[in-house]
Parts: sequence; C-alpha cells; structure tokens
Amino acid sequence: MLTILLITALFGQGQSWDSLGIKFITAFPENIAFHYPVSPVNSLKITALYADTVVTVSTSDGWKYKDTLPAGKPVTVTLPLDIEEYRFTQTHRTVRISSTDHIVVLSISQRGDSVQTNVVQPVKNLGTFYSIPSLNYSKMINTFYQLTRNFSKIYSTFRLVIINGENVNNYVTIVKMAENKVHTLDPYSVLQLQTDGTEIAVKSNYIVAVMMTHPCVEMAECRCNMVVNQLYPNSQWDRRFVVPSILKTSNVWLHLTSSTNITASGGHLESGTLEASSSKLLSLPSLQSGSQFINTSDPASLRLVSPGFIIEPIPQSRFSACYLVVPVSSTDAKALVIAETDYMDSVYIDGDLLSSAKWSTVANSEYSSVLVSLNGSHVIWHPSTKIAVYVFEKGTNVYGGPAVSLSAKPDPLGCALVPSKFNVIFKPQTWPESHQNCILVSDELFSPSNKAAQMEMVDILNSEGLNERLWIGLRRSLLTLEWYWQRGKNAYNMTYTQWGTGEPSVAEKGMCASVFPNLNMDFHWKSVPCCTQLKSICYTRALYFPLYFPISNDISNEKGSNSNSNAGKNEDV
Repeated sequence: MLTILLITALFGQGQSWDSLGIKFITAFPENIAFHYPVSPVNSLKITALYADTVVTVSTSDGWKYKDTLPAGKPVTVTLPLDIEEYRFTQTHRTVRISSTDHIVVLSISQRGDSVQTNVVQPVKNLGTFYSIPSLNYSKMINTFYQLTRNFSKIYSTFRLVIINGENVNNYVTIVKMAENKVHTLDPYSVLQLQTDGTEIAVKSNYIVAVMMTHPCVEMAECRCNMVVNQLYPNSQWDRRFVVPSILKTSNVWLHLTSSTNITASGGHLESGTLEASSSKLLSLPSLQSGSQFINTSDPASLRLVSPGFIIEPIPQSRFSACYLVVPVSSTDAKALVIAETDYMDSVYIDGDLLSSAKWSTVANSEYSSVLVSLNGSHVIWHPSTKIAVYVFEKGTNVYGGPAVSLSAKPDPLGCALVPSKFNVIFKPQTWPESHQNCILVSDELFSPSNKAAQMEMVDILNSEGLNERLWIGLRRSLLTLEWYWQRGKNAYNMTYTQWGTGEPSVAEKGMCASVFPNLNMDFHWKSVPCCTQLKSICYTRALYFPLYFPISNDISNEKGSNSNSNAGKNEDV
C-alpha cells in the first residue's frame, strides 16, 4: 500500500512551526515586586486539541493539577502564590505540563494592573543556542521619555531566565564579551540572572528555554508593567518580517539582534550596518501609520520595544495557517491579522469570512493587515496560504503578542490538526471489496465530488506515475439507476461530473465507476462492471480543531457551514 499525503497548495516557503505539544516547561518571573502589597495571580490557559486529553500540571514542591479536558475549550489552571521567582539564583520553581495528547498552553502573570501573557513553547521548539539581545534598560527608558532618570540597582537591568528542559544535569554557558560563565542546571530547574549588557549568547548541552524579563518597566503616571520575551533559538531566525502595528501605540522602537554583520531595510529605518553579536534600538516612526515590512541581509531577531511590552514579531518562515486566539479579558481584546493581499479575502474567524474587513496594505510587500475585535476565544485561519496573527489587549497597559499557532499547513476546510491523505491500494479488488477495505484502512473510497477534489486526485496520481484504472466511490442505485457517492456508510447525490467521452454507458455495461488515464492524463470517469478487479483510492479525512464546524466542502463532508455569530468585528489598523 502506498500512502500519499494530501497537501494543499502552500504560498510562501519556510519551515513548519506550531505551538502544539505534550510536554512543556515554564517559569513565572517576578511581576512588579515580590513585596508589592497586591498578591500575584499566575495561571495557565490550556486548550486540548482532542477530546478526553488527560493534562497534568506540577511543581517541584509537590503541588499538582490533573484533569481530563474536553477538546477546543480553554481551561484556566491557577498556580500557587509562591510560584513567582524573584531570586537571582538557581531554584526549582518551574511549572511542568504534560498531556496524553496535543495541547497548547498560554501563561498569564498578573499583579494589580500589571499583566503579561506568553505562549509557552513545547519542548520540541526549544533549543541549545540563543543569541541574547542587548537591552539597556536605562538607555531605553531615557530614549522613550527624552530625559535622564536614575534607577535602583535591582531594577536598572533586564533579567535573563534560563529553564532546563530536560531531566538531566545541563551545562549552560553564558557567552560574554569578556569571560564566559558556566552554570550546571539541575533537572527541570530555573536560573535567573541580572544582565549587565555584556551577554552575547546562551549555549547548553541539552535544550533550554530562555526568557528576557523585567518586573517593572516604567510607564507614564508613575505606573509600571512587567515584560516577558521568550526567546527563540537562532535556528528559527529569518530575514523577512511583517512588523505589526500595535493598536496605534506611540513610542514604539524596533530592537534588532544579529550574530553576523547585517543591514536592515524597510519601514523608513535608519541606515547602517549592525555588527555581529550586537543589538541596536532603531526608530520606526512609520509604524504609527500601519504594519511595516522589514528585510535583513542575514537571519536576525527582531522585537518591538515600548514602555510596558516587548513583542517578537513572527518571522515569515514561522507564519502558520491556523491560530487560536485566547484573550485574558473580553473587554478590549483585538487580533491583528497579516495575510497576503491576493488572498486576504479568504481569511476566516471560526466559520465566518472576514469578507468585509477593512484591510490596509503593508508598504513594499505582498501583505495586508487588519485589526479585528474579539469577544472570546476564536480560531483564525486561511484555507490556502499562511498568515500571522497577534492578540493585543489594552487595560491600563497594552499587553499580548503572537497568537497560538495550531497548524502550519493550510487546509480548504478549516484548521486541520491531522491532514487528509490518499491511500492507493495496489491489490486488485471488486468495487464492493474496495469499498469495505477503504472503510477498514481509512475512512472511505475516495469521492472526487467537486472540481477541487478532482484536481487534487489528478495531481497525486500523476505525481506517482499511476497510469491505470482505479476505483472511486461512485456507483449506481440498484433501485433507480441514478449515480450517487458512497462515502463510508453514507450516500450523497452527485452534482459534479467528469465523465469521459461516451460515458457513462448503459447500466448493463457498468453499475460502478473508475477513473482512467486519457491523453491529457486528467483521469476522467468510466462506468465499469462492479465485479471487475481494479486497484483503488482510499481517503482519510482530515481531523479539525473542534472550536467550530468546518466549512462545507465535498472533499471530506457534506455538512453545511456552522456560522459563529460571535465572530469578530473588523476595524481599521
């Protein structure tokens, strides 16, 4: 049996990326100050992709949460008060999450008005080499406010948080401009350090998670907000970025980090070269008018920096087809969607098209962006190309960042967790035998019941050089002699045809249908006696994220779309 994956057309290249996993580890750095008179609320929002997924959350001191979660419904897990880590040392204040099937995890740190969220990456996305952005806190704040301020020593620098992702002793090297520093991390432990601006990179023997954080970045009116930036390994860097415009927030700068000498262009950036193993804070005034496209000459890491948040833009190589948006609050939550201009009218939120969206083009790029109001959890997806989605919320401060990536591969029916596939069965069988065998090994004998399905089948058969007749799921009724699709145990009327010349023949010459190679190799249909021994095409339907019903399409089901009345309202960026 030959198994062939059915992959929909992808526009744009890049490595596959999603936030799904069965094993996660994270930590909760200090928010404002451990002595602040308001207790912290640290929590996780966990969403299971499949029904009856058993999720376990545990800490090193024996606290444990365990439950069986439904599919598609975010569940909040509130953690113990003492999980927040404020000490500059190695401790075991980590949170480990495991599950029997794929889940996605969002962490939420809140103390008073200071709120920050972070998509916790599964251990599969962690790495062993991270370049460290050189963020000078004092210089950054003085740049923002155009004046000179003095800061207490404990709050004058950013902090580096390193989490051992393995159950082994892990040798971690902090690469510095002068002398390197080596630390031995215990299994699943966390190390927090104050940076001094000389850190260049983190190297480890085994995988680690790395965060840059500050407990209390100064805001206006004597307020402050915690910031957290989970770094991505250098292997995930890119050259092309669509930098999101964040709710028209003023005073936003672009911070650029590189391990090689590079130049950056786009968005009216300052000209010049960034030296290897260095960082630079660049003014990006054009971001006030909309999202901007930025190019770098070599792979780099970008982050938007402003009082109250640090957000790392999704590089083009990590665009995905489907995102889960889970706002902390529904009072002022928005999603920023970035899509190719030629395909922006095909973006969905749950089961509804953003057809009336007021898109804004991103200068000097093939992309456009739109801001969508949210009133709860939703899925935002595209059926044929990859997009980028961010979630921003604005209470006292702006917080948020990239949405949770569920699937990197587009699917015409929705957010496909498991892609559909063809199985070509090479053992010749009768039509009834092929029908029963396909139910056993997949879902059904394949039914090319519309033009898109026919073309996908043709592409697969031609790519595999199959030049012969094969059974499909089409046959005549014994009572009426009308043709119908037999899909698993269900029957459906035939509305699309691709018969060959002179087909179908009379019932006496054939009650079942096969495809056959013609001169154009577009595999027209032919009526054939059902007892004929032929090879067959089995089909396994894709499995979709269950927050909504997939849109109607004959490739995998005959159900109509279930439009979600809570889908978002469109706004100008």
